[in-house]
Amino acid sequence: MINLLVAAAPVLLWLMVGFYTVFFIALLKLFQKNTSHKIPLMMAAITFGLLYDAFILALGTFLGDSPLLKTLSYPRYILHGCLIPLMLVICVEALEANKTIVRAVGVITAVLMIAGAVAGCKVSLKALDFAGVTRFVTDNDKSPKWAGMLLNLLSIVPTLILIVCGIVLWKKKGKKELTLSGLLMFVFSAIAPATGAMEMNFLFSMFGEVGMVLYFWLFAKKEQIEE
Repeated sequence: MINLLVAAAPVLLWLMVGFYTVFFIALLKLFQKNTSHKIPLMMAAITFGLLYDAFILALGTFLGDSPLLKTLSYPRYILHGCLIPLMLVICVEALEANKTIVRAVGVITAVLMIAGAVAGCKVSLKALDFAGVTRFVTDNDKSPKWAGMLLNLLSIVPTLILIVCGIVLWKKKGKKELTLSGLLMFVFSAIAPATGAMEMNFLFSMFGEVGMVLYFWLFAKKEQIEE
């Protein structure tokens, strides 16, 4: 199974680009139907970050270890640090928290987005070849430790909060989509560390992200139907 994934990696990346493009457009259309409902817009923003990430990784099948690919890879980390905190606002909006809580979380999210973008700008990158894909990854020896730590925290903490929020929403309203979106992201991200196949981590994580985006869209669509 692992060998099959390795062989199919270049094709899978382009399929993911297509998937993210379709759901990015679908989420934007949901927002256009009701611009007062901000959840689809924030989900679309996160999906755009994942779309860009997949597109640059897919380009790595052609560009190789080149200055162009390295330059295009920096926004991957900037968008990651900047957009993932939006999950916090999605959570409070989904739970229909009062305005005071929404504003407080909005301020915290804005601070985290700025910090995440700065961290993404500060990392140093090095080329890594695997499964026919050249990608630029964080060079831990040259990057500030705080930047790498912050980007890792911004991957893990919002996802855990999304799962908890989803569980609360599932119990209160029977809506399981946010729980499943967070769980898929978390579970697939844990496969590589659990199996020792860390070189496959980027691909396993992307499968989790695909599931997350799918359930984002299902949640946003259900919310709009019920309004």
